[in-house]
Amino acid sequence: MNRIFFWLQNTFVRIILTLSLVGIAFLLSAVFSYDNSFQAQAEPLTPEATQYQVNSKDSPFRENEQEKVNSLFKENKQPQTAAKSTQEIGEAISKPAKTVKQNIESAAGNVREKLNLDQPLYPGTKEVLDDSANAVKGNQR
Repeated sequence: MNRIFFWLQNTFVRIILTLSLVGIAFLLSAVFSYDNSFQAQAEPLTPEATQYQVNSKDSPFRENEQEKVNSLFKENKQPQTAAKSTQEIGEAISKPAKTVKQNIESAAGNVREKLNLDQPLYPGTKEVLDDSANAVKGNQR
């Protein structure tokens, strides 16, 4: 009698584990395999249906939107001049940036001059660089 109860308990545990693993597998497959294959890809069959497609040539929505875009482009093609106060504000904002840029350029010129960065490399330095590059390539293989 004990064997029968033990066998039934093991069988129920196995069935429950198997069903739960199968359920989890189905849920995971549904989550990770979702794509757009379920969306309708058919072309409309009637002329009325083609009018409601936004990207179709016959759509009234596209023509109106395209006309709006074209008119906006034509209006804004020639930029308007800014008001004097706007120009003054822009100049006041950009003035410190220009002076900082000039200071940085002069400092960079001083560093370049003191370190002789404009001079060509010494041939011995080129040989050392080539040797180290070859050693690195050899070690990578």
